[in-house]
Amino acid sequence: MFYRKFQASQLVQPFVECYFVWENNSAIEQPIIVESPPNGYASMVFNYGDCYQVFNEKQESIATPQNFISGQATKSYQLQIKGKIGMVRIVFRPAAVNTLFGLPMYEFSNERMSLNDVLGKEIDQIQERIAEAKTHKERVFILDNYLTIKLLKSKSTADRTDYAANLIIEKRGIINVSELIDDLYVCRRQFERQFLQKVGVSPKYYARIRRISYLCSVMATQRWQIADWHELIYQSGYYDQSHFIKEFTTFTGKSPSLYLKNNVELLNYLTT
Repeated sequence: MFYRKFQASQLVQPFVECYFVWENNSAIEQPIIVESPPNGYASMVFNYGDCYQVFNEKQESIATPQNFISGQATKSYQLQIKGKIGMVRIVFRPAAVNTLFGLPMYEFSNERMSLNDVLGKEIDQIQERIAEAKTHKERVFILDNYLTIKLLKSKSTADRTDYAANLIIEKRGIINVSELIDDLYVCRRQFERQFLQKVGVSPKYYARIRRISYLCSVMATQRWQIADWHELIYQSGYYDQSHFIKEFTTFTGKSPSLYLKNNVELLNYLTT
């Protein structure tokens, strides 16, 4: 399988974490399962291959639309991949979809909604151009140019909620939200309402998501072993091992030891 990240242009970098292209050279005949823990980012996916199935925490199978927007995932989920993979994805910074498109992000948490239904005919044009593109860079350029035009037309700017959400990402969720609110000189209730509107979950819950997201990325790349738990727990801001295990299991559905031994994240399938 081919998976590659691309950096956004300078103008849209404050709103886009990255783009990525995911492809396979030949069709997958036997379905494979890819696990995806919560990652703290919203995204838009443009699919020029076969659509895939998503299994949520209740093990319900849901077919994804060809082009879709996904908000915050609050639990792990699994993808069932079969056939031809071909997609390009915009990974947005946590509050950026609302900033650029004005969408209420709480409506998109744990959802994959058709972009054609949400944004209308402009998506048809983008999809057609992506399907006709010959290279990965060309597909990424199409999306980067689309966001650049959207940004210039809307005259959108990042605000304090964008700043706060980005800071939670930067700090890996290890942050005192009450102190953050005090530092921003904002009303708590107003800030929490704005955060829910722009990110999709509360700021405290988002910090929890970010901590688990980072931990899963460390564990999936085998950069630590079970013997290093105490150091990992300390660095991640958990006050004891039982708190860490309970929190990890709540978000992923697995204990840390089982996850380490038997995770099926995308990294396990990549060869290039």
